[in-house]
Amino acid sequence: MSKTLQSALKSYKSGNYRKTLIELAPALRAPSVPVEFLLIAAQCCTRTEKLAEAARYYARAAELKQGRDVLLLRTLAARTAMQAGDMETALTNARLAARGGPFDPEAESTYRRLQRMMLCLPEMEAEQDAFLARLQAGDPVYLGLEAPMENIMWCDDEAITSRVTFISGGEAFTPQSQAQRRALPHVWNDKLRIGYLSNDYCDQHATMMLFQGVIFAHDPEKYEVYHFCHTPADVISADMGNRQAYPGLIPIGHLDDETAEARIRACNIDILVDLKGHSKDTRTSLINRGLAPVQVSWLGFPGSGTGIDCDYFIGDAIVTPDGSKPFYHEKLCRLPETYQPNDNRFRALPPPASRASLGLPETAFVLASFNTVRKITPETARLWARVLQAIPDSILWMICEEGQPRRNFTAYMQGLGIDPARIVFTGRASHAAHMARLQAADLGLDTFPCNGHTTTSDKLWAGLPVVTKKGRSFASRVSESLLGALGLSELVAEDEDGLVALCRALAEDRSRLAVIREKIAANRFTHPLFDTERFTRHLERAYEMMAERGRAGLAPDHIDVPPLPPRDGSFEPADRN
Repeated sequence: MSKTLQSALKSYKSGNYRKTLIELAPALRAPSVPVEFLLIAAQCCTRTEKLAEAARYYARAAELKQGRDVLLLRTLAARTAMQAGDMETALTNARLAARGGPFDPEAESTYRRLQRMMLCLPEMEAEQDAFLARLQAGDPVYLGLEAPMENIMWCDDEAITSRVTFISGGEAFTPQSQAQRRALPHVWNDKLRIGYLSNDYCDQHATMMLFQGVIFAHDPEKYEVYHFCHTPADVISADMGNRQAYPGLIPIGHLDDETAEARIRACNIDILVDLKGHSKDTRTSLINRGLAPVQVSWLGFPGSGTGIDCDYFIGDAIVTPDGSKPFYHEKLCRLPETYQPNDNRFRALPPPASRASLGLPETAFVLASFNTVRKITPETARLWARVLQAIPDSILWMICEEGQPRRNFTAYMQGLGIDPARIVFTGRASHAAHMARLQAADLGLDTFPCNGHTTTSDKLWAGLPVVTKKGRSFASRVSESLLGALGLSELVAEDEDGLVALCRALAEDRSRLAVIREKIAANRFTHPLFDTERFTRHLERAYEMMAERGRAGLAPDHIDVPPLPPRDGSFEPADRN
């Protein structure tokens, strides 16, 4: 072992990573570098948050290795570059890892994720059929390869999504562990105790944009509500002030599972509601310790929480019809109007932004999509191209990061006959600015098979009509559910042909479109979609029906919550911000 390596290893083991890099610097600049030096340098850069440099060192090390070591190092280079925000380097390394040697699950999943993030639509399509065939055949490797949240972005076959075995944040529950949880002694409270578990407690997070109205609308005379929060500091830092007013907020993000379990159990929760499902940073291992006699999955993930120990899944008759029951291990609890809550008190509703201020042409028919680019599948892009072709004076206005994703999407659409000048890209904005700019569009476009969720309700709140089509899965039926709850089922097409025809008809009949916009404005504070209080009463009745079975010692079963009588008049809150 050389003196340089000995000294660097000594510094590395002592935790002095910057000194290690200084000691290795001369050797790293040499024409020929031992692979050990590159690996130590990569790890030091990772620990000192020099992620772009770490990615380069992993890639250089890959060039000196053989066999599966190459795949591992290329995958590390891809993931580190992705963390650094260098998506092009990440994709290059991921592609080399996934297609440069024998099959490797980590390399494959990284490559597929980056394809979506970079809008490599031809690559996605070329890969998708082969991948789908493996899933249909029940290949256990492929069923365990892709995270459920990634899978639903392109697959709407519930028979497949219900069999995906990838689980993050813990191990899957077993029938035995579930039975043990349900058999634990429990003293039910006279005032039902409900505990929510999430890491999204920030008033600027998409989930809280929907849910925080329910937080304040729960009836304190009938329910004790707790919010077990494992929200990371960087998310909390974006909060604009509502978080500090959330009642019953209990931080558990700093606690390990055992300590967090004890903290939750001390509250003697009757019903625990997991607001994460298979979304980012779920605490599956904590939930699967068994925290309450009734455990419920709601809102965070549009599909069954496979492997997560919940008794009920909250949906509605549209997103979870009877035909979906076989594909959920949970029993379905269906709310009467829509599964999605909406905050009508704190949600911004500013005056509209002008087209000139947004760089939009005054006379064009503006078709808007503000869904994350990961939801833009080849199916979606082709459908959008058909809509653009059917409306000659239209433009597509969409959110997309600068750089390669925009270039890739533009090239794909150009191949479908769409002039690049008809695509207007924009970036992210504050929620208030976003609500203002939405009002400058003429019609909202949806994504398939994963619809807009908060994105669709934002458009409707802003008064922008959204056109969608019927789907085959929860994720592909969300917009239909929301439109129905706002009295706008006429904006739901039966299929792609119907969607194109509907968009064309609305563009050609501006008076009809104006009537729909007036209908949205009139229904905003009269129909169920944005009636936070009504929604919360339905949700509370759902919890009561679950508790009734639990108190009686009955096993969970499917529940359909009856609707309250229609509201008479407007419900706009007097203290709306």
